[in-house]
Amino acid sequence: MALRFIDGFDHYAIPSQIPLKYTSYNDSGGSSGITTTTGRRSGSTALLFRTSADFIGLTFDPQSTWIIGFGLYMLSTETTELLRFTDEAGTIQGALSIGNDGTIRVYRSSVTSGTLLATSTNALPILTWNYIEVKLTVADSGGNWEVRVNESTWINFTGDTKQSATLSTVARIQVWGRGSDNAIDDLYVCDSTGSTNNTFLGDVRVDTVRPIGAGNYSEFSKVGSASNWDNLDDTTLDSDSTYNHSNTVGQRDTLDCGNLPAITGTIFGVQVNMAARKDDAGGRTLRSLTRVSGNDYEGDSQNVGTDYRVYRQIIEKNPDTTAAWTESEINGAEFGYKVQA
Repeated sequence: MALRFIDGFDHYAIPSQIPLKYTSYNDSGGSSGITTTTGRRSGSTALLFRTSADFIGLTFDPQSTWIIGFGLYMLSTETTELLRFTDEAGTIQGALSIGNDGTIRVYRSSVTSGTLLATSTNALPILTWNYIEVKLTVADSGGNWEVRVNESTWINFTGDTKQSATLSTVARIQVWGRGSDNAIDDLYVCDSTGSTNNTFLGDVRVDTVRPIGAGNYSEFSKVGSASNWDNLDDTTLDSDSTYNHSNTVGQRDTLDCGNLPAITGTIFGVQVNMAARKDDAGGRTLRSLTRVSGNDYEGDSQNVGTDYRVYRQIIEKNPDTTAAWTESEINGAEFGYKVQA
């Protein structure tokens, strides 16, 4: 796997449900806290930071190379941190900022106390969306920072990008707010493993579809609505107001989801998002279930905790063809979940 995470910020309440999907965050709250704004496309949502104290973060297995991309909208320019890459021991390996002149700057270690490695010649304009992509490889001498804006390379630095004395990896990635408002949308994260999606994806969009009808399986018991699919079609997650439940190993639900908007270009993958919790002691595991052309394909086993979290499964290729997904294949597929153990 190389595609590790995507978010269009369209399927959960912001900021209250950020911790369901992200492993770390800070929200100052009130009029200075994280909120939402209009996204890059009509009808879409973006996450809006309103202070440099706030961030969202993801924790992964340690890798030496990571790629992250997202749409960025800035109201003004000022020298503050935008991205931070930290190893599993807590050492900041690298960071990226945007200066008060709009130039992009990359550092070994932190923005405040690290070594400035490179500065872009071009400057980001304000009050417009730009798509930012960053690839960091951590190494003593063969490390690399590459930064692209709207698919054009602005920085390509090779040299010492390793701050840690012992580790050449990154395990945590954070996106930070700035002193004045900045919004992000259409976020993706990749590593460099595997044979696909292991480098820049380009200016991408993340579309959210929700259940609109029953699939082949409706085996869970339902609470709150007349049908299993109707319990799961909420615009934002509604906790225990409407839900499906089962303690029977092997039981499944699959759902017919709405059609994607018309797509031109490559579909890099599908991410199934499952908000779930268990209600008692003892182990419980969940798997995603994808049904294509009458065939069932299961995802990885995921251990479920007692508080709601969004468990995700990336499916980079159509499991029935092992080729890239097409729009019609996704529209015709069913997506759901299964009690594994």
